Amino acid sequence: MDTSSRQFPKLLSSSVMDTYKQVASVIVTMIVSFVVLVSDLYAKENLTPTENLTLKTFPMKVNQGVAVDADFFYAIDNTQVVKCEKETGKILLKWEADVKVEAYAHFKHLNSATVIDGKLYAAHSRFPFDPDNCSVEIWDVTQGKLKHERTIKLPKKYGSLTWIDQGADGSWWMCFAVYGKDKNKATKLVKYSYQDHIFTELESWNFPNEVVSQWAGFSCSGGSWGPDGLLYTTGHDGNLVHVLKLDKNNSLRFIRSENVPSLYGQSIAWDRSAKAPTLWGIVKNKHVSSSLMLQR
Repeated sequence: MDTSSRQFPKLLSSSVMDTYKQVASVIVTMIVSFVVLVSDLYAKENLTPTENLTLKTFPMKVNQGVAVDADFFYAIDNTQVVKCEKETGKILLKWEADVKVEAYAHFKHLNSATVIDGKLYAAHSRFPFDPDNCSVEIWDVTQGKLKHERTIKLPKKYGSLTWIDQGADGSWWMCFAVYGKDKNKATKLVKYSYQDHIFTELESWNFPNEVVSQWAGFSCSGGSWGPDGLLYTTGHDGNLVHVLKLDKNNSLRFIRSENVPSLYGQSIAWDRSAKAPTLWGIVKNKHVSSSLMLQR
């Protein structure tokens, strides 16, 4: 076959490639805008879709939960924190407690975590050996870091610390779990102020019966304040997220339960940098995921 006169396509010029990149950027922006629009529509019209939507899933073995900031997510294991790229899931840094070192000898059972102003705050307890022995562990996660910098011991008072989060008004919230079908109603939600590395208790609540009845013999494993001012909580397992509200009488009230297929109990974290309402969670030892929360 004579190929001497065949015309092969030339490589794309840099200007054409730039144009393609600009078009791709516009398409991504349109998709994000559409997601935000749909979310707002559901909220304003009080519509209830059949379930929330999975956005991303990153396969990895993680057994306690996830925290998230603008650029990264943090996979939490019993004595380990893994910092990952939020868009790709690429592992960037790992921190693991060396329990042979005195400063880390107490590490046993990390639970949930939240990122506030460049610091990762994680709930920790000595469960099951010394369940009331609890602490808040703090890492510096700024500028490519994952550096443990402080342990704050808490009084032995309510149970095992399972999650910590900050409310929109700057107040701090922690949950202390009590386990056992006839005992877990004693699980406490506690509000704190935080100053000079000291948490000072302000108020406490028991959970509504509608939520406690869903825990079986377990307790509340995760909690995160949503963009709507409501408290989203999870049990030890299951796809349900239980939504709570402090009413005008300062009573903790059950609002609804939502099905989130991409998580299964454990700790959760609202993505406060996302334009659309996005909740992160895990399926234990399988994956980390993010979900678009439309049931609002």
